[in-house]
Amino acid sequence: MARISTLGIIGKFAIALIAVVVMQGILSFKFKVFGYFDLPLICSVYYGFTWGNPVASIVIGSSLGLMQDSLSGATLGANGLTKTLIGFFAATAVSKFAVETTITRVLALFLFSVGDAVLVTILSLMVGSARSPSYSGALGGWLLSATFNTLLGVALFGYHDRWKHATT
Repeated sequence: MARISTLGIIGKFAIALIAVVVMQGILSFKFKVFGYFDLPLICSVYYGFTWGNPVASIVIGSSLGLMQDSLSGATLGANGLTKTLIGFFAATAVSKFAVETTITRVLALFLFSVGDAVLVTILSLMVGSARSPSYSGALGGWLLSATFNTLLGVALFGYHDRWKHATT
């Protein structure tokens, strides 16, 4: 009976991860502004901060990143590598910093967002991807994306904290 319960939990978790990536793909395809958001990145940081388990964060980050690569048409493995690294760094940050404070979350989400954009761009340039957009204004896009990711991430963390500390 416990095996069925564990498989159910893992199945629900896998469906949630797939839903995050599909939502990101659909929203960024339909609405231009959602191209600046990175929901898989926020999920990688979220699970890294809440679980604090580097191995689980590596698995979550790599699966989210590879699914994002397959749907976005980016260089295959670029987002997988960056989300893996960010999930690992977020999970190890739990033991070094007080990640429950808002200022730590804001700084972490902003820096992880900029780091993700820089690493994906470097990996895409190294591979020589077929789509080579202009990188002259990339810094402004990275900062705008990092700001949007930070605002959404802090709102989602606040929502999580509200439900975690709720009593009935």
